[in-house]
Amino acid sequence: MGSTSTLAMKPNFLNPQIRTYFVRQSYKDHKFGKPKKGKVREVDVPDFLLEELLRYRTWLEKESLKKGDGGKVKLFFQDPKEQGAWPFSQRKIQSLMKRVNKKAGLRHRHPHDLRHTYASIMLMAHQSPAYLQRQLGHSSIKTTVDVYGHWIPGEGRRNLEEALNPGSGNPKSDGKKVGHEGDREPVLRK
Repeated sequence: MGSTSTLAMKPNFLNPQIRTYFVRQSYKDHKFGKPKKGKVREVDVPDFLLEELLRYRTWLEKESLKKGDGGKVKLFFQDPKEQGAWPFSQRKIQSLMKRVNKKAGLRHRHPHDLRHTYASIMLMAHQSPAYLQRQLGHSSIKTTVDVYGHWIPGEGRRNLEEALNPGSGNPKSDGKKVGHEGDREPVLRK
């Protein structure tokens, strides 16, 4: 998700049973609206993040009860300095990231860089570009591959032997040509 969709995250759009979050809104310039390009979608939430979000939601509900608000939580990232249920602004998030990065001795990063990091990690872990396209909300897989394709490991060589010689059990070959019973031509074998 992009930063505008993240800022607009609401607990009732999280579905713990199927481990997804329904991206229905974005937030920018003190206005809620549809996500980028008006595209509503579901994204998978990894178990560790789901557990963290559920714990955070429980904490927010307890804080709401303490304040006399009945335990209702409208937003995950509500700015306590705003009157009413408004999320943090993009400017506040950027400023916070700048301070955190400086304190940690890291060069400045923008919130959108987290999206790029997520995409890069997913591809380096051999996740499907088509799956990543859906997670990121790209309208075309071409966008995903054009932006992140250089992070796909192996450049096509990975598991070549297994793909073309199913059942070999070994994705690597020593390159020796050996005959195989029933084959007319020598084939590569392990």
